[in-house]
Amino acid sequence: MSNFTKSLRRGVVILAQRDIFHGKKRLKALEERCHFAFVEPTTRDDVISQLGKLAAERPYEAMLFFPGFWIFKIWDKDLFGPFAGTLKLVVTSSAGYDHIDVDYLSQKGAYLANSPAAVAEPTAMTTLMLILQTVRNTTHAEMTLRRGKWRAGLELTDDIRDMTIGIIGNGRIGQLVQKKLQALGTKRILYNSRRQLPPSDENGAIYKSIDDLLKESDLVTLHCPYTPETRHLLSDAQFALMKRGSYLVNTSRGPVIDEEALVRAMKSGQIGRVGLDVFENEPDVHPYLMQSERATLFPHWGSSVKRAIPDVDHECLDNLEEWLKTGVPNTPVNKPIKTSET
Repeated sequence: MSNFTKSLRRGVVILAQRDIFHGKKRLKALEERCHFAFVEPTTRDDVISQLGKLAAERPYEAMLFFPGFWIFKIWDKDLFGPFAGTLKLVVTSSAGYDHIDVDYLSQKGAYLANSPAAVAEPTAMTTLMLILQTVRNTTHAEMTLRRGKWRAGLELTDDIRDMTIGIIGNGRIGQLVQKKLQALGTKRILYNSRRQLPPSDENGAIYKSIDDLLKESDLVTLHCPYTPETRHLLSDAQFALMKRGSYLVNTSRGPVIDEEALVRAMKSGQIGRVGLDVFENEPDVHPYLMQSERATLFPHWGSSVKRAIPDVDHECLDNLEEWLKTGVPNTPVNKPIKTSET
């Protein structure tokens, strides 16, 4: 391949741990169209330095962030800035994107695409596990056993077949949770999302306003994205609407719940038990939640299954290939405001 031909290839930065990256064969097939540069996850300052050096060598139009770069809590102009004049696409291997400065990318004319499919199934399974553990009070049962008390003090629990369960955020993950609950016999499921689904897609779930869903549900499970509008979606006023002693599960994002308000509701008995995979100030967890046996807690671990890694690698590359074909990725979460300079 001549140097001139090489210069015509579109520059793509692959931010990934090369030894566990599962898309090498697909990159090989794209080499005639793309020039790929790998950047390994080290420190934030080192990565920023490497990106600056790459930008000085040639234009790069796309950046793909794979597992390993989630340790950088904020992705902003420090990471994207070296390519601000040419950047047209950023792909994240996560479903959530509250850690990314989407407005900056939009202003610079770049799409941001997320990867919701690969993590949906394991997150839904984790949600179901937390629902069952919360309803059956398994944390308290386990600790009672570990203290050598066998069943002493354990009471009969509710059964999800007899409960009304409310789903807030009935997108891909919410609908998977609904199907799993129905398969286990839950008969009444309520949901709320930004818009009501067509009746053919509701599959027996009933659309409700958030207030009505909170009032009628025995358990509420959260699956909405974290945005300025959903910050503290559930706080004192919302907990007051819920049935006394009801249950709450969250596998979406921690700040969707006002954690101090949740603790107040648990202390008063308004909220009976919780199952949480995410926290408002993670990795810090409220001390009350840490010591309470009415709280089943996971360390933002919901999608941490082995097959999610290759699945998410390929979902990211699907976004890249679609953008190369059409100029638009499969799962854009923004609309670029201007065309990037070339």
